[in-house]
Amino acid sequence: MRVAATMAGRLVVLLWFRGHASVGLLTRVAVKRLNFRISARFHASRSTDRQSGRLQRKAPLQPLGRPLELIASDARRLGPRIQNPPRGTSFAKLEGARLAYDHVLVEACTALGVAHLLEVLPPGDELDRERSRVEGVLWLSGLRIDETA
Repeated sequence: MRVAATMAGRLVVLLWFRGHASVGLLTRVAVKRLNFRISARFHASRSTDRQSGRLQRKAPLQPLGRPLELIASDARRLGPRIQNPPRGTSFAKLEGARLAYDHVLVEACTALGVAHLLEVLPPGDELDRERSRVEGVLWLSGLRIDETA
């Protein structure tokens, strides 16, 4: 993609300075340098096996975590279990849902680069305030995790 964009940029440079001979010569030198940089980047992205001499591609980059869509769907699923638990829910189920929801919020914060204290604070009022603050910051970051999303 970068090579195509660079090639298109090179054509614009050549057409821009086409009428001036001295400037055209400078652009040809710049284009030669640009071609050298492009080929150097291309060859740097491939590595050779020294013993066999075969070219091998580097492994493609893998995402660090789950897709944001899955994180948001888990947050939408777990959020109502915490905010409005059904009557008669045991403490163990409520605590498990809270831990799972906090883990999903931590995952969302990591994916979006949001600072949080969800893993540090003990259960209580401070953790509840931090959870609501993180939900608001995630909302402002564009991640809709409420039921209306």
